[in-house]
Amino acid sequence: SKLPAFKPKETLQPQTMSNDKMSLAGVGNAAAGTLVADFIKYAFQGKGNQPATKNDIGTLINKLQRYHLITNLPPRPFGKKPYFDLHTNQVVYI
Repeated sequence: SKLPAFKPKETLQPQTMSNDKMSLAGVGNAAAGTLVADFIKYAFQGKGNQPATKNDIGTLINKLQRYHLITNLPPRPFGKKPYFDLHTNQVVYI
């Protein structure tokens, strides 16, 4: 025996609420929230935990020289000292 198909008396359509308007108060609240969050990050970040800028990286690269003196190797008999060459990754005596 076959049951009859169920047919509802009315079909309910989902209603969506749309609020497409942007209010001045909402923009102000978002800006204030962003400022407060940035201030909290700045206040609790500490002096040594700030991200490096392009200028900081450029200064660091300028400080890195090609040759670095190796202090735990003795100099050669005629006074040449050992240096590590950062370009070739080898020890050279200059």
